[in-house]
Amino acid sequence: MRATVLLLALCAASAPATADPKTSELARGYEKELAACKTRADGVTKVTTGTQSLVDDGQQQYEADLAALRAGLVTIQAYCAELTTTLEILNADPRATYRSLERKLDDQDNKIRKLRQSSKLVLDDLAPVISRMIPPINARIGAAASAPKKVHVTLPAGRTVELPVLAGTYRTSGSDTADIIEYVEARSSATVTTKLAASATCDQQRRELRASEARDLALTEATKALQLAWYVAYTKSTRRVRVACRPTKAGAIVGTLDEPVGASAWPELEPVLSAMIAARQ
Repeated sequence: MRATVLLLALCAASAPATADPKTSELARGYEKELAACKTRADGVTKVTTGTQSLVDDGQQQYEADLAALRAGLVTIQAYCAELTTTLEILNADPRATYRSLERKLDDQDNKIRKLRQSSKLVLDDLAPVISRMIPPINARIGAAASAPKKVHVTLPAGRTVELPVLAGTYRTSGSDTADIIEYVEARSSATVTTKLAASATCDQQRRELRASEARDLALTEATKALQLAWYVAYTKSTRRVRVACRPTKAGAIVGTLDEPVGASAWPELEPVLSAMIAARQ
């Protein structure tokens, strides 16, 4: 009989402790609530980060929305933090009974109740802000994704230009006064040249341009920013030539793009011309 009692006592001592059913139930409830809280916090964080990027890009009209998102995010994160703390208390000791944790859990419950309510109010207040911010944020992301890739090219004179990544190859040459980039693709090539006509004016350079059939070209967004004095184009045999002039204190900067006419799927090289003129300012 004594041996049987001793055996039962040893079995009871070696058996794994089972968690208090009440603490287990509480833990499951708080885990679900924390998961929902983190989902909301992640959503508000993404909108806040996107709005910050818009403001950093100079769109100051969104500063008030950014301030509201930041303030609201603090409340939501505090709510998630208290839920995390409560779960840490519940999971710290599997053998702990609800009664032994009751005081701590009551304190946590009081904090969570207040933050649960304030977090709900914050989300209600932020709903129109989030709806308003999502379209410009998505537009910015789309514009960034569609932006052409660039490659940095250093010219012999030390000037650096940022050029679009194209299927062909760039080759550089030149001197202190002239920068030359040759673009080669398949069996065709184009040459972009910029040079400084020291102490000269763009009017003088236009008169020296011996192309009676040269016609004025409409300015694009890129060429408008260069403040060109003139921008013309003409055809010479099987080549199309575009020439632009930009006045500077040192003289006239003349840029020339000489490319083939009718080459199959030939890329637009005006961005190369614009980048090279901009590098000479």
